[in-house]
Amino acid sequence: MKKSPSGSDLRAPARSGGERIEPARFVPPSAKKPVLSFALSLRTGLAVLALALGVFIVAFSAWFMLTAAVIEVETQPADAAVALEGGMRLRLAGRYMVRPGSYRLRLAAPGYEPLTAEITVNRGPAQRHVYQLEKRPGRLRVDTGAVTGAEVFIDQESKGTTPLVIEALPAGERLVAIKASRYLPYEERLEIRGLGQEQTLAVALTPAWAEVSFDATPQEAEVFSGDESLGKTPLTAELLAGEHAIMIKASGYQTWRETIKVVANQPLRLDGIRLERAAATLFVASEPARASATVDGDYAGLTPLELSLRPGREAAIRLYKQGYKPALRTFTAKAGPAQRLRVVLQPELVSVTLKVQPADAQLYLDGALIGEGDRVLQLPAKKHRLELRKEGYAPHKATLTPHIGVEQALNIRLKTLRQVKMEKVKPVIKTAGGQTLKLFYPGAFTMGASRREPGRRPNETLRRTQLTRPFYLGLTEVTNDAYRLFEQGFSSGRIEGNNLNGEKQPAANLSWRQAALYCNWLSQQEGLTPFYREENDNIAGFDKNADGYRLPTEAEWAWAARVSAPGGKVAAGPALLKFPWGQAMPPGRKSGNFADRSAAALLGRIIDKYEDGFAVSAPVGSFAANAKGLFDLGGNVAEWTHDFYDIAVSAGQKTAVDPLGPLSGEFHVIRGSSWAHGTVTELRLSFRDYGNKARDDVGFRLARYPY
Repeated sequence: MKKSPSGSDLRAPARSGGERIEPARFVPPSAKKPVLSFALSLRTGLAVLALALGVFIVAFSAWFMLTAAVIEVETQPADAAVALEGGMRLRLAGRYMVRPGSYRLRLAAPGYEPLTAEITVNRGPAQRHVYQLEKRPGRLRVDTGAVTGAEVFIDQESKGTTPLVIEALPAGERLVAIKASRYLPYEERLEIRGLGQEQTLAVALTPAWAEVSFDATPQEAEVFSGDESLGKTPLTAELLAGEHAIMIKASGYQTWRETIKVVANQPLRLDGIRLERAAATLFVASEPARASATVDGDYAGLTPLELSLRPGREAAIRLYKQGYKPALRTFTAKAGPAQRLRVVLQPELVSVTLKVQPADAQLYLDGALIGEGDRVLQLPAKKHRLELRKEGYAPHKATLTPHIGVEQALNIRLKTLRQVKMEKVKPVIKTAGGQTLKLFYPGAFTMGASRREPGRRPNETLRRTQLTRPFYLGLTEVTNDAYRLFEQGFSSGRIEGNNLNGEKQPAANLSWRQAALYCNWLSQQEGLTPFYREENDNIAGFDKNADGYRLPTEAEWAWAARVSAPGGKVAAGPALLKFPWGQAMPPGRKSGNFADRSAAALLGRIIDKYEDGFAVSAPVGSFAANAKGLFDLGGNVAEWTHDFYDIAVSAGQKTAVDPLGPLSGEFHVIRGSSWAHGTVTELRLSFRDYGNKARDDVGFRLARYPY
């Protein structure tokens, strides 16, 4: 029997009446009750979660619907594929609901050039964007059958000879012209489908000639059309439509002459021609040859020629040639062997007086050197080639035709090579990238700032500078869309949600090397000599005599920004601006794109109480130009210049003439304030910065020498 720890008996005492109290058997609670409770809890949790999610979706959708803008994109062709990239968006039946912001739109259709566009969506009424995709060029196959070598013109521009396939022909109506020797010209206005497709134009050219048959007695008589020998009878020749002076000659016979009219594609037969026997033959030659001959006033041909004359009859033979005196010979032919007549023509001399500058210029007549300087020439009355030459001057070429009985005097002044180049210079030019550049004739001025000027930095030493070479300078900075012609897919980026990548915003976030390579690419598009020398896709130097595009030198930039007097000079020297807007702080209203109140969240220091309306860069030309018509030389983006950076020596230095900066260095000079600048030091036009890496507030503008 078990005992308790104290030793007592664990059995219960018997109840009265003999009953015993037994312990109850333990039965564990049922497991089903906790499972049911857990399932109910899980369902409740999921229902609450689904309800919360539904409430969130409804709330988010309501927020999106209330704050989104609607844009509609319409394309031509209508089935073009449309893709909208960037930001939060929802497409509904050809329309998009999008949050305000910047988006990239990509359009594509078979047979059309893909199109990428940057769009900015604002709150307000629905915006509709319409885009016309450009058809891809087509190919035109031109076939003129058996007539090969026909020249094909598209809109008056020669494209080659048949058989011909013309590649990359823009879609649209084109004027097609086909020309071939001895065939009538063909013209047709043809609609080029484009879309990368090939069309075929088959043309049967119409002959511009007809077959003319000649038969004469005696046989083997020679047939001439004008001065051209067609062959000997019997003969069939192809003659162009029009009138022809026909001569048929045979030794010992009189010449047969007739003027005939030839109609294209209508054969003509001249049969039964009988030459009359001539009892006398005269062979006429002249010196020089190819003189026109007449017999008794009738044209006989060009010397040397054979004449058939009646024996015993006097004939008047007259010879003519430009630049020579007419010659008359009377001749009585005799029967028998052929006789000969040789005539030496005498030149008809005309006096021509030449006065030339410079006095030692060399004179060439008909390709031969005849001396230097002023002189009086006795020339035959015919056309002459005249040329004057001298080193350092442009050659002068002219055609001179002296006239009998008229004395002539010519005054010729050679132009220097510089004068010729300057005459071709235009005051304003447009580049292949769409930029406008203006021509400037600079002068002398002083770069840098006085030590007493508030905000001056040690690298702004005073430097006397003389600019002698005229130069072109871009009116604005190079924009994103212009730069993307060179580097597709380029992006200037964003700053805390603020877009720098609009088409007309200045290209930024690019290095000095990228800017220089763009200049070379643009030069190549226009056939100019590149300014920068490239090696392995890097810049290894430059050609100071090149006429290609480049970055402005620091001196050019400073002259364009600071010299305010017209032409760069006044009586006491050039007047220099201190700030882009004038001589003192603060800037006036809308003076430029600087660090203003709208950029306070992005920048540490701003111009107090100044508001220009742009937190970051603005579309170029958004503010007034300076006195020279140039935009944004202060504000918007700072600008790379050509020069390597150094700190110039100040007092006592010689005047720097057309400086191009050091030949090497680690950094390049950056000039001008940007949208991120707001201190007195940075806003001054003499402020000099430097760098060797891309920055979101640094871009560039174009320059070039005109020659």
